[in-house]
Amino acid sequence: MRNEILQLKDLGRMPNESINDSDSIDELVNTYDALLEQIQLPISFDEAMVLVQIFPENAFYDLQWSLLRLVESVCVDDDRYIQLINSCPSQEWRDTLNVRYANYKKAQEVK
Repeated sequence: MRNEILQLKDLGRMPNESINDSDSIDELVNTYDALLEQIQLPISFDEAMVLVQIFPENAFYDLQWSLLRLVESVCVDDDRYIQLINSCPSQEWRDTLNVRYANYKKAQEVK
């Protein structure tokens, strides 16, 4: 597993952003951002399983979208992808992943 992903795992789940966040949050945001940006696609299923665990409950300075892009890049069969989605600790992001996956499947049926 890539070092960047292990470092993200060590950082743990992204906290929710808040209007009460202190200036010190900038360092944490920059750390997550730098690690996410270093990850080259494609990622493995095991790496995706680690990344899906760090989704914030709602939002973390738009970094959840970088995380979503990485998780959605994994190439696995339908059952494993559903397993991946279901392991997301955030109901909001689990719902988002399910909706986006359903839309992807519909688009594939049209082709």
